[in-house]
Amino acid sequence: MADDFEDDNGGILKRLKESPRTVSALIIILIVAAAIYAFSGDGDQSQADISADEFDGAIAEELATAEATDDGELDDDDKSGETAGTKTTSVSQTELVEETQAMPKATRSDNSFVEVAEAGDGITHLARRAATRWLSENQAGYDVTNEHRIFIEDFIQNRIGSEGLEIGDTKSIEFSLVADAVTAAGRLSDTELSNLTQYTYVFN
Repeated sequence: MADDFEDDNGGILKRLKESPRTVSALIIILIVAAAIYAFSGDGDQSQADISADEFDGAIAEELATAEATDDGELDDDDKSGETAGTKTTSVSQTELVEETQAMPKATRSDNSFVEVAEAGDGITHLARRAATRWLSENQAGYDVTNEHRIFIEDFIQNRIGSEGLEIGDTKSIEFSLVADAVTAAGRLSDTELSNLTQYTYVFN
């Protein structure tokens, strides 16, 4: 029995020595196996790195948002995905009047704009329209930019709610609330305005 085993081993070794192709095949198999193992490890690490980067990005965005507003987060529904340049440009009274004329008509009460929701509108859309109407009719006391307007509409939205709207739903937006938002926007620093530039694509 022992002799048979020795013969078998001797036979295997002899065949390996006599057949370089077999040795090459074994080496290739080992290399492929090692590569697969190494690749799997790198893939897991890469995925972990991506997750960490995404997490850091989300934290940075939240910090920028908190710095840019005085009391809450910006409306992700309306202001995600695109970025603009960093230079702020004033919006003229004429431009505001033209925008107002192109908007859906609103009714007025003694102290508010009554905005009506159309298809796809959220409260931020209604706040934007009310802010544009107010700015087209009143002086802000400073050169209004689209960054200011983003802050103003968000200020209003944060105070009147964030519930979904159906077509035909109305929201009364008081003139005094818009005026408060305009005053607060006028106190923003250059850095805070720059943080809002990425959201101004909504006016393009």
